[in-house]
Amino acid sequence: MKALRLVWMFLVVVLALAAAWAYGQSLQTFPVTPTVISGADFGFRVEGNRGGTPVGTLVVKMNGQWVEAEIGGGGRPKRITSLGVPAPLP
Repeated sequence: MKALRLVWMFLVVVLALAAAWAYGQSLQTFPVTPTVISGADFGFRVEGNRGGTPVGTLVVKMNGQWVEAEIGGGGRPKRITSLGVPAPLP
């Protein structure tokens, strides 16, 4: 009886995982006409729509043209305190 319960639990978990995987595969990006939402020199180029969420690229204006920005990952992250002042790292 206990072994049968474990088999059913295993099947339920496998089916839940399969359903989550299938749902994740169904979210496609639908292309749209590229549009830049921007301030003066910094913007976001919307290139598609995935499940109601805009998909795109960060861009900066250089010499009058929008070019793709590259985010640098160097350095150590800074912890922010509740006052918004960076706290020293240990």
